[in-house]
Amino acid sequence: MSYHGIYFAIEKIGELAEIPQLHPHSFRHTYSTELLLMGVDPTHAKKLTGHRSLLIVRRAGCSVEQSAASAAYYRAVGEEVEKQDLE
Repeated sequence: MSYHGIYFAIEKIGELAEIPQLHPHSFRHTYSTELLLMGVDPTHAKKLTGHRSLLIVRRAGCSVEQSAASAAYYRAVGEEVEKQDLE
């Protein structure tokens, strides 16, 4: 299967699963984010994900910092707000 075939297959799966803008690169971004959440050094994350630049890995780090800030907020205000936010 070609790159374009894989791209469109994953895009279609995303549509069926109601996951907006799902594409093959989403998995690489998720992997990078998960590595950073686990505390892996960005230099090692760069090597593991095959990125050429630390800038790309650091972009994922920004979303990790945002996620951590959101989690801290929800812990501070309690689960009731978190459940309400999900509705």
